[in-house]
Amino acid sequence: MHQEFDRGSSTPWNPEIDVRIANPPPALLKKYTVKEKAFSYDYANFVVRLLRNEIVTHRIHQVILTERIVIDKPVDIRVMVFPARTFRGRQNRILHGSYSQSTSQISLYPLRIPKEWIRGEGLDLFRAGFQGLSRRKLKLLHEISESAVSTMIHEILHVKFQQRDMSRYGEEALVRKLESQFMQGWEDWILVPVQQALALTEGNPG
Repeated sequence: MHQEFDRGSSTPWNPEIDVRIANPPPALLKKYTVKEKAFSYDYANFVVRLLRNEIVTHRIHQVILTERIVIDKPVDIRVMVFPARTFRGRQNRILHGSYSQSTSQISLYPLRIPKEWIRGEGLDLFRAGFQGLSRRKLKLLHEISESAVSTMIHEILHVKFQQRDMSRYGEEALVRKLESQFMQGWEDWILVPVQQALALTEGNPG
């Protein structure tokens, strides 16, 4: 459900309201096995629940308040089901998120995880329950959570600075600096949201 806007006015922003899972095109779905698709949708559901967790939304609202970010039209926030394609000739560079000012849309991409691991021991990552996870899986879950929250903050900051006439590189440098500042100490507060999001995901399989 999108937030209501008065034409011509700026509105305080509660972005968690507009977070949704994207609909992958049929041609892309065909490239993945049943197990890979199940894992990917579990991942996307987990991210949506994490970003809607009140502890996380409080942090995101602090960014919006501190930076005085207002919007004059809805911003569609898509949690992508599958990873972004790697950059041609730059296999080590992976796209975590993007913001399009023209379409007023933020896209958040999952981490690239080996398909062999997903089809094997990784299949129950979001279903086994927090207490049943190995140290390796807990580490991955924290990486997934840190990436989702930091990317959300990163793209929200782009919403602010793309309204200004800044160079592409200058804007990216400033956004990265602010993202790092807002994510300081994330290890201290992320545990409870992760546990709560995992419990909700575990309780809604499929």
